[in-house]
Amino acid sequence: MRNPNHPRPTTGQHRQSVLGRSGVLHVLSTEHRQGLALAERLARFARAGNDDDLAQAVAMVQAFNREEMEAHLQHEEQTIFAPLLRRRQYVDLCIQLGKEHGLLRSLVERMTSGDIRWHLAEFAQLLKNHTLLEEEWLFPVIQSTLTDDELRAVLDFSPLSVRDPSPAVSPQRQGLVTADNWLSVVAQHHSATGESGASIVLFPRYQPELSMSLAEHLGLVFFDLRKDYLQQFGVAADRTSLTALDPQLREWAAQSGLVCHNIEALLCVKTEQQRREWLRDFLAQDWPNPVLVPISVFQGDVPEEHPRVCDLELFRLPYLPVRQAGTTTVRYDIE
Repeated sequence: MRNPNHPRPTTGQHRQSVLGRSGVLHVLSTEHRQGLALAERLARFARAGNDDDLAQAVAMVQAFNREEMEAHLQHEEQTIFAPLLRRRQYVDLCIQLGKEHGLLRSLVERMTSGDIRWHLAEFAQLLKNHTLLEEEWLFPVIQSTLTDDELRAVLDFSPLSVRDPSPAVSPQRQGLVTADNWLSVVAQHHSATGESGASIVLFPRYQPELSMSLAEHLGLVFFDLRKDYLQQFGVAADRTSLTALDPQLREWAAQSGLVCHNIEALLCVKTEQQRREWLRDFLAQDWPNPVLVPISVFQGDVPEEHPRVCDLELFRLPYLPVRQAGTTTVRYDIE
């Protein structure tokens, strides 16, 4: 039933909203059809192709990534996942789809080494399953949930170009970060802060395996806030306040230094002002041991040019294997 306190939209407003939703789904559906057609073709090459066929298939994947897929993934991550992550009920879905985005990118990067036929088959299967999963679960959410302003952002999106593996980087950033030396760069930042207190590491995308690698490299404990703390509260987890988190975080930090992963699972249900205030206060506090917090979604809420913020946003990072790609299609299988 319509809320009587909400004004009824005019015919023109309603038509514009409907067209916005249909326009978004039309754009995404067109890109999905192209991806599904490619997946079927790649699967045939992987099953029965000769060496020349496999080489052609690899070239097709690289062209698809360069010309279509990376822009499509950025489109979804920045204009669809980002607003949905602010709605608690869609966090699991967005994290699952985001992990599959990472695996698609990883398979593209590994396509020219190792067992090419296996990589092609895995890429084709994951691309197909991922696309169908989005159409079954994500499209209805877009249809029912995104506001008109959020829909306009989807339609107006302009992706970054696919970056060269060794891009030129501004010296004001954290230095030239590559898939091989990013851990050293974060370690240097960690050392510069005296290996104590709070730090935030800005990642360009959600990759749990990198947070785990970071903890291991720095000799810190990997702590998954969502799995190891929030999960016990069930549906009431979104009512956990950020101020109530501080003493708990301090208790963990008293035992050892830690990388606190998935803090954004709690930030996503807070207002922008609450997120900004907590992140600012977190960096200002004294902690008994170092506490590093990875941030990928709410980077705009992190204090700018802060000496305790290590920004990897513009850099190419590795895609470390989390599991076999064929096992990633279980819905809401979140680690």
